[in-house]
Amino acid sequence: MSQNAGQDQPAERPSTLVDRGDLPGVRAREEINELLRAHDPETAEANLARLLDRHGPLLRRIAREPDTLGRDPQIRRNAVTALGRLASVEDLNVLTELATRDEDELIRGNALIALADTGLHLAVPLVAEAQTSSHPLEATAARKALSSLVERLGRDAVEGALRPGQRILAPGEPSSGEATRDPG
Repeated sequence: MSQNAGQDQPAERPSTLVDRGDLPGVRAREEINELLRAHDPETAEANLARLLDRHGPLLRRIAREPDTLGRDPQIRRNAVTALGRLASVEDLNVLTELATRDEDELIRGNALIALADTGLHLAVPLVAEAQTSSHPLEATAARKALSSLVERLGRDAVEGALRPGQRILAPGEPSSGEATRDPG
């Protein structure tokens, strides 16, 4: 007599192997994630150069996704950098959105630098505004980005693109929020 006599056998559920290669969206996301995951600066630079305009929609989606547990935050930051290199209208809109409204100050700073790296005059007022952020990483990134724009476009061009009341803060100069703080 068998050991399981009188007992019902557990039901077996048939399963089917799925070839993820047959899912183009999954395959594309995995390929882009692999390119964005590089931590070595030289590899990251080479990988970013491989991203083309056709990757834009997926890069915009990745850049907008909040960081979650278990996911490499470098992927999102590199997606933001890649958008600055592609610089289509849609990419610039996403970068502006991230620079002004993202919850993560590191992403806001990264988006400011990516906007400055485009070398476009339209980035000047947005970057200049962020110099006075109460978030130190964001303010520092804005100053770095504005310095980059001055280097690329020239001081006169950057000053000409500033909004009334905006100015280029010198390195180490306190922002207006820092200068008006009550020490007591």
